[in-house]
Amino acid sequence: MNLAGLETLTPRISAIIRQLTDGGTNALAEATLSAATETRIEARLCVVGALVVPVALDAGAAAAGIFLKDTGRGFFVLGHAPGGEGRRVRFEVRRP
Repeated sequence: MNLAGLETLTPRISAIIRQLTDGGTNALAEATLSAATETRIEARLCVVGALVVPVALDAGAAAAGIFLKDTGRGFFVLGHAPGGEGRRVRFEVRRP
């Protein structure tokens, strides 16, 4: 990736671009799992084949066995064990 023109950008924009080229992302968000066995999450940056990395934020979500079931344009689906409402996850979306 050619980063030759970064010196002319504002320092904040330059830092963001450097973080992205180093593998950083700004596609982080949180969601709540449904009581069923899958949860569809709207994510504007998601596309088919994107890597979605879910992280459980509470014990209920950790026990649910969360896995990525499907990705699509503007959404993804997490599979998990059924359980109560309110199980929170944080996720990161990385586009291919």
